[in-house]
Amino acid sequence: MNPTKQKTLAIVISSLRMGGAERVASFVANELASQYRIVLFVWNEKERFYPLNSNVEIRILATKNRGVLGNTLRIFKLWRAFKSEKVDLSISFIHQTNILSIFASKMARIPCIATEHSIFSALDSKFWRILRYLTYPLASCITTLTQQDLKHYHFVKNAYVLPNPVEIDCNPHTPPILESYRPYILSAGRMISSKGFDELIEAFRIFSAEFPQYSLLLAGDGIQRQALEEQAKGLKCKFLGKIESLAPYYAKAEFFALASHREALSNVLIESLLCGTPVVSYDCPYGPKEIITCDGTTHNGILVKMDAKRVESLAAAFVEMAQNRKDYVKNTTLAYERFSSEIVLEKWQQLILDCLNKTPT
Repeated sequence: MNPTKQKTLAIVISSLRMGGAERVASFVANELASQYRIVLFVWNEKERFYPLNSNVEIRILATKNRGVLGNTLRIFKLWRAFKSEKVDLSISFIHQTNILSIFASKMARIPCIATEHSIFSALDSKFWRILRYLTYPLASCITTLTQQDLKHYHFVKNAYVLPNPVEIDCNPHTPPILESYRPYILSAGRMISSKGFDELIEAFRIFSAEFPQYSLLLAGDGIQRQALEEQAKGLKCKFLGKIESLAPYYAKAEFFALASHREALSNVLIESLLCGTPVVSYDCPYGPKEIITCDGTTHNGILVKMDAKRVESLAAAFVEMAQNRKDYVKNTTLAYERFSSEIVLEKWQQLILDCLNKTPT
């Protein structure tokens, strides 16, 4: 019998709602379920969005308490769960959950991997920033999504870049309704201020004056959706809501557009490229510049400088992409070399083996 099948891995994340880290946690759990016993710990199952392999065991560690008391209780609940489930290695997602999981793992004397899915500066709380500096050196490994963000983790010995594994069916069945919107620009994400959908809509408004035949399709939901729908009145703009698989939407899009003000990486940019659809994005910290290739004659997308005239520049990039799309399409396959699920999954498997073979201190 393969000895790895006897190992139990804990995957710790606050929820499985729609989001980049949640998508990766689900993917890793599903892919590793054939090699390990996977126990997935969440704080609650509200707004669960991603499907899980039937072999993945789910444990809900709920608490009615908030703040310091609530998080302290979570640490002790995790510790007891790690012991009772005989966990050999914990893998956690997102900084606050990482910190709690590192505490619990040290108490349980098991190795742990903590994965970052937002930029270093996204952690606003001074309290949590201090805890990050204190706890991250105790982890077996810290992973970041980009080389740029890795530079901030100089206080950690075992920090590595591990991009998101992206798995997408690039030859999906296309809903007939999409044909009525073509040609269209696609964007997707949580409708919150940092995602810049308001600026994206304004850029589309400018672009539409020259290219009235285009539609803008927006997938996702969030607290700003109603305000954005009001802003988009009079434009050929369709709000799609939450979409489990964007593959058919990528496949038929002229290009994908992202106006985020910050991105640790960006699953949606990578997915679009893997489907053969070029991208336009703000050159925000840090992910887009490590995904989009713009050197010399090799380019699969356009990076837009984030300055005072960024909305006008974004609209100009839309025009450039609409006029010269074929030049960008031919280089979209470059994304496979770094971000395809097969390549990144191999890195995950090796990292897990390395950590399992380490003796926690």
